[in-house]
Amino acid sequence: MKKLLLFLLGAVLLLGLSGCDFEFGSIESLMRPPLTATERKLDESIRSLLGNAISLRSPESGNNHSAITLHDLDGDAQNEAIVFYANENASSVVRMSVLKMTDSGWAIVSDFAGNGSGVYSLEFCDLNSDGCDDMLVSWYLFEDKVNKTLTVYSCVREGNQLNFSACATEAYNLLHIEDVLGTGDKQIILAYTDISESTPQTNIRLMRLSKDNRVIQLCKKTLDSRIISLSSVKTDMAAASSATRVFIDAQISDKESITEILIWNEEKNNFVSLISDIDSTIRSSALSVADINNDGLLEIPERKPLPQSSDSDVSVGFMLVWNEIKGGKLVPKIYSVVNMQGNYRLTIPKKFVGKVYVCSDNSTGHWSFKNSDNQKLFDIVIYDVDDWDKYSKSVTQMLFINNNKVYACNITQEGFDFGVTAQALTESFAINT
Repeated sequence: MKKLLLFLLGAVLLLGLSGCDFEFGSIESLMRPPLTATERKLDESIRSLLGNAISLRSPESGNNHSAITLHDLDGDAQNEAIVFYANENASSVVRMSVLKMTDSGWAIVSDFAGNGSGVYSLEFCDLNSDGCDDMLVSWYLFEDKVNKTLTVYSCVREGNQLNFSACATEAYNLLHIEDVLGTGDKQIILAYTDISESTPQTNIRLMRLSKDNRVIQLCKKTLDSRIISLSSVKTDMAAASSATRVFIDAQISDKESITEILIWNEEKNNFVSLISDIDSTIRSSALSVADINNDGLLEIPERKPLPQSSDSDVSVGFMLVWNEIKGGKLVPKIYSVVNMQGNYRLTIPKKFVGKVYVCSDNSTGHWSFKNSDNQKLFDIVIYDVDDWDKYSKSVTQMLFINNNKVYACNITQEGFDFGVTAQALTESFAINT
C-alpha cells in the first residue's frame, strides 16, 4: 500500500512538472467506459434541445446522483431521461427536463423551473398505484441543504402521451417514503423544524397522492418542544403488530438528542407515541437509532457508565445499550462496550453485565476484562501493523486490521472457563463508525 501511494504521488508530481494541461474531467473520462451509441445520441440531443449554454446539475443525495437519469416512468419498458440543468446566461434557478425517445429521436416531454439553485435529491415512486412512477425532487437554495423544498411531480400516461404536473411544493428538513397506513401505497413523511418563531416548533406530516393526482395531507403532529434540529427519519415494521413504526432522531441541545417513536392510529387519524417517557431516549447527539443486529427492527441507543475495576480509569470509554420497545418502555436488548481511544466497540453477552469489569491502560489503549474477583478473563490489545510479526505468536487471535492497526485478543484460562471464545470475540468486534 505504501509503495502504491508513493507511486501515485510520484505520478502526480511528474504531471505537475511536465507543464501539460491535465484537467479533472480527463481523469473521469479515462475511468468510465466509452459512451454507447444510445448515450452518445442522448448527449447530442440534450445539447441540441436545451442549447450549449447550459451547465448540468447533479443531485447531491439520495439514490440518483447523475445530472442525467434514465428511468422508465410510465412502465412501457423504455427509459425516459430526466435532466437537471441551469442556463449559464440566465438566472441561477435549476430546471428539470424530461425527454422521451420517439421515432424521430429524443424529444422534450416537459420542462420545469425548479424551486432552488441546487438539486438535493431525486426519487421515484408510484405513489397512487396508477402504473406510472411519480417523481419527488428536493431543491435547496445556495448552500443551505438543511431547509429544503420538495416538489411532487405526478406522471400520467394517456395513450402515447406522457403528461406531468407539479402536484405540491412543501418545505421540509427530512423526507421518508413508506407505507405507514398499510394500504399498499406508499405515503410521504415530511419532518420540519420552523425556526422563524421565537420558539422553534417541529412538526411531522403524512401526505399521500390521490388517484386524481392531488397531494393530500393526512395529518400533522407537533413533536417535542425542545427539538432544535432534526437528524434522521427511519421506519421499521414491528413483527407483533405488523404496523410501521416511525423513528425520528432529533437534537435538543449541542450535546444531547432524543428519539420520537410514532405509530399510525386509525381512530385518531394521526400519529401517536409508542413510548410513555421520551426522556428515556435522551443520549449523546452522536448516537443514532439503528438496526444494530440486522434483525429488521430498529434499536434505540443509550449511553451508560462503563462497569470498571476499582483500580482503573476508563474515561475514554462507555457502555452502549441498544433498547427495544416493549409495553411502551425501552428494554435493554444488546450491550456493547466502546473504547474511544482504541476506536472500537465490543458487543458483550447479557451474562457479562454486572459480572465483568474493564481495566484500561490509557497509555496503549489496551483493555483488560476482569471478573468480580479481579481475575483477568481476556485482553483486547492494539499493535501497529509493522510490529505485528513481533507480537503475533503471543496473542490468542487477531480480531481486525484497520488503518495500520492490528486488533487482537488474549484469553486466559479463567476466561475460557467463563465461556469466552476467540470466535465470539471476533464476531462481536467492530470499528467505531
